[in-house]
Amino acid sequence: MIEIFFLIISIILINIFFKKNQFLMNSNGQSHQIYNQDYQVPLSGGIFLMSYFYYNNQYFDFILISYLSIFFILGLFADLNIAKSPLYRFLGQILLIFFFVIYLDISIFDIRVNWINNLLENYYFNIFFVLFCFLVLINGANFIDGNNGISLGYFLIIFILIFNLISKELVFYDDTFLLSFLIILIIILIFNILNKLYIGDSGVYVLAVFSGYILIDIFALNHNISPYFIVNIFWYPAFEILFSLIRKIRSKYSPLIPDTNHLHQLLFYFYLKKINLRKKYLNSITGLSINVFNGTILFLASLQLTSTKIQIMFLAISLIIYLTSYFLLLKFKIN
Repeated sequence: MIEIFFLIISIILINIFFKKNQFLMNSNGQSHQIYNQDYQVPLSGGIFLMSYFYYNNQYFDFILISYLSIFFILGLFADLNIAKSPLYRFLGQILLIFFFVIYLDISIFDIRVNWINNLLENYYFNIFFVLFCFLVLINGANFIDGNNGISLGYFLIIFILIFNLISKELVFYDDTFLLSFLIILIIILIFNILNKLYIGDSGVYVLAVFSGYILIDIFALNHNISPYFIVNIFWYPAFEILFSLIRKIRSKYSPLIPDTNHLHQLLFYFYLKKINLRKKYLNSITGLSINVFNGTILFLASLQLTSTKIQIMFLAISLIIYLTSYFLLLKFKIN
């Protein structure tokens, strides 16, 4: 309880300091990040997330914390508008993930497709595949971080799901850190929904890398789990970035330049036109709407962990609902 009280006081005091000194504010970001904002909010969530790992370092490998720190710094440079070039940030991610995968010996050997499994037996292809997965996850998580509670809420759902599965002994994993991690995520999420802080790129990078690492580790220790359950867990950020790349390339628009045609942005625009509430409330309602859907799908998928057919079915349902919603909302925006 003392730690929770100290965390809440720290968040309040640090955010007051940042606001007073105009340091690490969302107004320092790019226009696509603040298109739905009329106010300044500190991008301080990543600082509190990273502080958790330093304070609870006994639960984690030193190398893991070291790499999370470097990812945090890379994201912080983006939040401070120091690393302005998306290309340089992307190249930095590739370099960091490459060494991260090698030094922590992160591998994926089974995706239930024989010819790909044969390729994964090759050391260098395996590194490339895992690197690609982390790149998609990191940038996909960053893409969906456009409204209050989306990224934080999504990762909170993931870790609640993991905690539930371990508690019911459906998967086996050391959950020593999980309860305290859930508490800090909930506290930061509450401040985020109240529009008192954002997690910024620094927080997104840390959450994406950490969650990816944990789930690959869980899959390695629980071979009965269908790999498509892991795909279902990360389908939303993964599909968001892949779909965005496709539509930008088709429109002859640079994939590296942000836009305002992501699903959450279209949904926010729809709410803005249909619901008579202040933007900050609609902002949070948008994030809540998306995470209620994702949370429902993930919960149902978790009831059949071992069935690849069921997992693929839920993945197909998610994609159909996403695409249908997207094009209906896009049509509404255009008209």
